This record gives sequence, C-alpha cells and structure tokens, in this order.
Amino acid sequence: MQLSAVLLARVFLFIESTDLNPRGAAFYPDVIRALVERYTFQKFPQKFEDLDESKGVVFELGKFGKKNIEKVTIYSSGLALDTTSSTKDSEEILEEALTWATEKLGLQYKREMVRRKAYVSQVTIYSGVPLLEVNPHLEALSRKVSEIVSANIRLKSTFAPSGILLAPDPESQTIPVSAFTIERRQGAAYSEGKYFSTAPLPTDIHLNLLEEFEQVVSAQQKKA
Repeated sequence: MQLSAVLLARVFLFIESTDLNPRGAAFYPDVIRALVERYTFQKFPQKFEDLDESKGVVFELGKFGKKNIEKVTIYSSGLALDTTSSTKDSEEILEEALTWATEKLGLQYKREMVRRKAYVSQVTIYSGVPLLEVNPHLEALSRKVSEIVSANIRLKSTFAPSGILLAPDPESQTIPVSAFTIERRQGAAYSEGKYFSTAPLPTDIHLNLLEEFEQVVSAQQKKA
C-alpha cells in the first residue's frame, strides 16, 4: 500500500468553551488577535456575527513552526483543529495552543478537562490488491449487471463493487461519529488501484488498519 495523500486529519476535544474562561477574564477580541498573530491565520473572525459558537468560530490557513494548520473551529461544546499531515500533529498543536493561551491570555486549561476526543482521518492510497473484491457473490452480481447493461446500451460497461462502509448503529449513538469507508477514488479508473478512505480514528491507526486489510485481502486472493 502506498499513501497518496492525507486529505484531512482532524481532532475534536470535547470541552465546554465556558470552562476555559470560567470568570470571563479573557476578552474574546484579545484572544482572537493573539491567535492570529501567533499562528498567522489568513482568515479569522472579524465581525460580531462571526463569534457564534453554536455555528463555530473559525480560523483558517495558519501555521505553527513547520506544521500547517488548515482550520481551527471553536464550538461551545469543544474545539476542532484540522491539518493535512496527521491527527497526531493536530492534537499536539491544539494542546500547545491551549497551554500557551493559559499562560498568556488568561484562559484556564488542564489536560484532564478533556473527557472525550474524536477524530476524522481522510486519506487516499494506492494498492495493487483489489481491496473491494472480497465477496464472490458481489462479484457474480457485478458480472451479470455488466453483461445486461452492456447489451442494452451496446457499449462495454463494467460494474464492480465501489465501496465498503462501516457505520455505527444509530441506537447506540449519543455523540456523532463518522463512518469507516474504503471507496474507489472518484474519477480514477478502477485499473489505477486508487482508493479514498475515511475513518473516525487517528491517522496512524487508520493507515495501519488499511495495511492489515490489504494483507488479508491479498492472502484471500492467493488462496482463491
């Protein structure tokens, strides 16, 4: 398996924004100015309407050292930070920002205040293994559909499984969690072996699971 790109690496820390400023000591406009100066955000809140935490207070296109920050969003229920490197980077930058803001801006943050974390990892990969050809019944169905459609339109039309989706049972969900998917990359020919995958996991674990899955499928193909 070869990594093509990390498209999104997001960490979300569940912590109420009011807990970070319990006595209102930190002045929101001052916090914004300091964040923009330290992380060189190119887009940031500039009007009163931009400060609605129910919709998300958004900062975009910043950097910290050699790490680029795609977006930071402040909600009343938590904080999200996006990079395109890894969720490890995202988490480290957000942790650093909270520690710095506690020391310099009057916020109050301790690591134990974060009770829950959520992740979104989106990557594209190349694989020489047909990752989606795991069910012979689907392959048989694909062949039949291909033959019928090709005959009807008098042009060759090849159907094949295009995705795997693992989603949480809504009955057990009190906090939204994204699905785990492996899909053919949109617009890429099937012969390219290019896939898109999203997961509610740290990036490193996401990539490890994809590699494990590739090995299982490869072993299955060799036995067939």
